[in-house]
Amino acid sequence: MIRLIFAVVISIFILGLSISPIYGQQRNDNRFGTTNVPWNIEDQRLKAQLREANDSLGYGPDGRSNFDRKDPYAFDTNTDLSARWEQRLEPTRAERATHAQFLKQPHVGLVRLLPYSKVVTIDDLSKGTPKKLRFPGGAAFYSFTKLNHSGWGADLKLKDGNLEVAFGPDVIGAVTTLGDIPIDSLTPDSPGVSTLATYAPPLERKQAQSDYERFERGLTLSGHTFQTQVPVHENTTYALRSIAYGRSDLLIAIRVVKQNADGSVLLLWKRIDKFSTPKLSKKP
Repeated sequence: MIRLIFAVVISIFILGLSISPIYGQQRNDNRFGTTNVPWNIEDQRLKAQLREANDSLGYGPDGRSNFDRKDPYAFDTNTDLSARWEQRLEPTRAERATHAQFLKQPHVGLVRLLPYSKVVTIDDLSKGTPKKLRFPGGAAFYSFTKLNHSGWGADLKLKDGNLEVAFGPDVIGAVTTLGDIPIDSLTPDSPGVSTLATYAPPLERKQAQSDYERFERGLTLSGHTFQTQVPVHENTTYALRSIAYGRSDLLIAIRVVKQNADGSVLLLWKRIDKFSTPKLSKKP
């Protein structure tokens, strides 16, 4: 009788283990040559990571949540990280308040650039996150057409203490230093600006290459030197012409309002003119 009771107790104990949730999570199933991991713990871990990404990445460039979808854990990583990158580079409220009157105008902006030599990761832009994603060029570029820091199609670059234009294929242009003058006072007829405003981009590749090389060496006209790069100075205004064949042709004024010890700059910009987009001839 005792043996029978003991056998029943052992059977119940073994049966309880076999249906236990904890035991079921940890047992191995080699039926198909695979080993199961604790399914609900792993599932919870993955969902926690996705929720963390959701919370840290926040909102897209249009202000709408990138996670407002049927699947709360599905998102476009590249889009969301780029949006967060742009958000972290935004000037502060105090900086925008200082230039609030200027920023009420159309086709103007306030932009922060980091030097090209600086490596920028998510950690640099937002301390405390575990992500280590590098951004091309370290936020050194800016496009006045796309209004972002993408290196592709950018009009301006900050590198080695210089502001640079006319980089990339099928692009020419020049920048000139105007001095410590108000950016609001500039028009297409202003000294230094007028030379850029009246410049006619060549449509033949050979001539375009020749003009690029002249600007690269430095070309002095009417008392102003036009180059592909100029030194950065605080409280200094510049004018630039950026001609990207097949994409855009812009005349822009910029003013460096702050230059930091790490080489980064905060600058105001104003579009003085926009020209019809030139196209190079197909002949070499």
